Amino acid sequence: MKTFVVFLSVVLALGLVAGPVIAATHQMTGDIRAVNADAKTFTLEQHKMLGGNKQHTFRVNDRALLSNLTTGERVKVAYEKQGQELIAREIHPVAKKK
Repeated sequence: MKTFVVFLSVVLALGLVAGPVIAATHQMTGDIRAVNADAKTFTLEQHKMLGGNKQHTFRVNDRALLSNLTTGERVKVAYEKQGQELIAREIHPVAKKK
């Protein structure tokens, strides 16, 4: 019984530690509205059916992520939140719906 309690405690502790890491990655799809390579940022316009369009500014740690972005391009962004800041980790082009 003690072995089971210790095992369960370890599993729960690992879940508490790993949970926030797994939940920290988000995704968003939208159109590129602006790119600022000097500031290492870009602005994405997210289209929502009921809530209207919203613009979000993302920061990148690697300026190379911005090199192929063009205004008007539809992309899917994998990002993390650090406080109020959105940090883009991956940016992939998406075909626009006709």
